[in-house]
Amino acid sequence: MKPILSLLLLLLLNGSFAQEQFSVYFESNKSDLVKKELLRLEDWIQKNSKSKIVAINGYTDEVGSVEYNDSLAQKRVDFISDFILDKVAIREDFKTRSYGENFNQSQNKAENRKATIYYILEKD
Repeated sequence: MKPILSLLLLLLLNGSFAQEQFSVYFESNKSDLVKKELLRLEDWIQKNSKSKIVAINGYTDEVGSVEYNDSLAQKRVDFISDFILDKVAIREDFKTRSYGENFNQSQNKAENRKATIYYILEKD
């Protein structure tokens, strides 16, 4: 009976701290955002100033070498990190990851050129 209660408690707690995500998209071979995406990011910051960021992940499409794409993905993460610094809270266990092209790619290359912010809402 104890294991069942423990499992139920774990599931309940896990569901009460839902992790949200928000992605911005980059032009090919770029690590800074075009104005439209920059405005989307600024809008997200305004709406989430009391949220806490858990992680920022960077991605690229498959164009270019693996090494180049790994570096580009990290530059995208750094751009977003620098931009949101002091604007949105960062959790103590905050992590950044750059996947480059090493993830499950979309058929639409533009969807792969992104940085994703994972965060927890203030209420959580």
